[in-house]
Amino acid sequence: MKKIDDSRLYLWFAAITLGIALVCGGIAGYSMLHVEPEIGALLAAEDDVAAAYREAYLMLRDPQIFARYENFDVAAQPVKFILRDYDRRVSAGEELAKDDGLYLGILLERRQLGSALTRNTAVFFALLSAFGLGLFFYERRSLKKG
Repeated sequence: MKKIDDSRLYLWFAAITLGIALVCGGIAGYSMLHVEPEIGALLAAEDDVAAAYREAYLMLRDPQIFARYENFDVAAQPVKFILRDYDRRVSAGEELAKDDGLYLGILLERRQLGSALTRNTAVFFALLSAFGLGLFFYERRSLKKG
């Protein structure tokens, strides 16, 4: 009986999971290496704190892919109230004070957790891709023998 060649299926699986890993890894890398340090520098600003905090909040308002604010867990419920208050204050043109840095730090922490989750997802899909590639080579080898 002739063995069915599944190697193309494994190769496509490896390619698709590698693509997902690269997209997630790129998003996580950009966030961790570019956006989050910039937000951290804005939160550490000593001069023109109100403008720096406003810019930091606007950057934090557009969160990382796995830290979207509509994806709330029980531990992140206080973030809803922070967002509601800061949205109102920023739209009204109110200045943010030095005391607001604590709450902006909480938003930054949530973004960092989302970046870590995105990075871990990229690693997971890269491992799946390697597994699929291993199955591809195993299938090719078993077809040559049989």
